[in-house]
Amino acid sequence: MATKNIVVVGAGYSGVSAVKFLAKKLKKDNDVQITLIDRHSYHTMMTELHEVAGGRVEPEAIQYDLQHLFARQKNVQLVTDTVTGIDKDKKIVKTKLGSYAFDYLVLGMGGEPNDFGTPGVKENGFTLWSFEDSLRIREHILSTVAKAAIEPDATLRKAMLTFVVCGSGFTGIEMIGELIDWKDRLAKEYKLDASEITLKVVEAMPTILNMLDRNDAAKAERYLKDQNVELVLNAPIVEVAADHIKLKDGSSIPTHTLIWTAGVKATSDAADFGLEAARGNRLVANEFMEAKGYEDKNIYVIGDLVFYEEFPNTPTPQIVQAAEQTGHTAAANIVAAIKGGEKHKFKGNYQGFMVSIGAKWGVANLFDKIHLSGFLAIVMKHIVNLKYFFDIRSGYYMFQYIMHEFFHIKDDRNVTRGHSSRYGNVLWSVPLRVFYGLVWFIEA
Repeated sequence: MATKNIVVVGAGYSGVSAVKFLAKKLKKDNDVQITLIDRHSYHTMMTELHEVAGGRVEPEAIQYDLQHLFARQKNVQLVTDTVTGIDKDKKIVKTKLGSYAFDYLVLGMGGEPNDFGTPGVKENGFTLWSFEDSLRIREHILSTVAKAAIEPDATLRKAMLTFVVCGSGFTGIEMIGELIDWKDRLAKEYKLDASEITLKVVEAMPTILNMLDRNDAAKAERYLKDQNVELVLNAPIVEVAADHIKLKDGSSIPTHTLIWTAGVKATSDAADFGLEAARGNRLVANEFMEAKGYEDKNIYVIGDLVFYEEFPNTPTPQIVQAAEQTGHTAAANIVAAIKGGEKHKFKGNYQGFMVSIGAKWGVANLFDKIHLSGFLAIVMKHIVNLKYFFDIRSGYYMFQYIMHEFFHIKDDRNVTRGHSSRYGNVLWSVPLRVFYGLVWFIEA
């Protein structure tokens, strides 16, 4: 029997979820080969980029080696390469280094920042959408604070110590939360008064965290104000310069650091694939995640890249839950096509939203019924992250997550306020260390 080739492009949340599902369901099918192509050899935990950018955890804490992640899936071939095109008729994926024939193709290359054409964002701003982005922000903040500490000009010094986040969605608020926590440490390290460091959130809309319940968003807003974060609302940015930003009302904010989190669109890499695109360059798919117009070619679109309106004028949200669920839908339909069975329609099931505002405080809305804030919201976020590792069957990275988040923190920037850090007194945590040591041993 001829080998059936399944090619998945993109090792983000949707791609990894799809490949894990396919590998499990087709592990006894020796005539099926699964190929995962990504430009990187690692999977990035995108929801925690702010922790690296804000100096809380080390960079390797959010980087998961794909070889390790798929070590047990013998029917998965990993390829580190960049896709340059698709021959839909010949069913070939073209890359910089070669080409791959497919019987089934899953496109999950994700999204990229959307600056809406705002002048200066690319040249003078920072985005937070990749591992590399998080490192650039971290290094820039450290170097800027170091320079400001020895800057004699008071006006220039103030601009250098003003950090602005554009956008008050999850990414923007979580980024400003890290800066809240980092501020005192930076001030101490560079012999500054912490009050010299100014934090601002600039938002085009009149409210923040618009995906959250209004009461939860109000709690977050109060917390931010209590932490001396200035919220500049109803204030679209019209230009970003190296030393200031201009707002629509004509005013400007002197700053050397603008972190842009105001929008997301589908990756521009998919623009030349010849598939129908919709708002934000997202590729249109039907309820089975099949690319519109190419249902007979077995081409599927998932994650942030897909545009499917489950309800009129309501496309799937560009969030992790939707990414995983679209990945599962496409994978289930491929399995059904190979093994025989009914197609699976996508049905979004979003179990809640969680936002951390620093390491020790957050807000959460679970099942649209349970509302948490403060310590409990942060605990819930950690539980959800740990569940992700369970879902993708990686005890090793579950262990690594626990170590990085609870034991490798060098100050008080975790949910236990530093008491679990291995750099302090951690005798109480010995049983937990033994337990997760066993998990690591079993995984190895």
